[in-house]
Amino acid sequence: MWDQISGKFIRNPSQQKVVKKMISIGLNVEMDMDRKLRIYCDGIEIKPNSIAEAISVDRRVVVETLRKISEDSTLLEFFQNLRPVCNLGMASSKVGMGVIEILPDSASRSGIIAGVADIIAREKISIRQVIGDDPDLVEDPKAIIVTDVPVPPGMLARIKSVPGVKAVVIL
Repeated sequence: MWDQISGKFIRNPSQQKVVKKMISIGLNVEMDMDRKLRIYCDGIEIKPNSIAEAISVDRRVVVETLRKISEDSTLLEFFQNLRPVCNLGMASSKVGMGVIEILPDSASRSGIIAGVADIIAREKISIRQVIGDDPDLVEDPKAIIVTDVPVPPGMLARIKSVPGVKAVVIL
């Protein structure tokens, strides 16, 4: 996915930076009544200057990125369908839930989440959320698993033994 999208912005790293940020936090685009493309986070409009400030690019870079998106039907459809997701990882342990962070030896390896989920399920612990970083968008990808109850420390060794798991951290 990232190769296909970033290839359209290959000549402009600043525009790639805008697109990467939009994808990583689920910002979508919509055409307004004047056929101008606008950026939204779950229905709340985000102005180009806000994005520009957040990622240290000029506002015109964001505007030009939007223009490119609007002129490419594949990009437009992709960005119209993005949605933000709540990451419960940092907050859940504060309300008695379990949170574990899985660091993979290779994030593109298949079966890591399935192996960890199987171990958790065998303990009759419900998983409330799993969020994994996209290795094309994040330098050191990891997965966060939120459970109904804190994960017993005795499970850590079994989780660590799942093929592809480099480290496990209880948050």
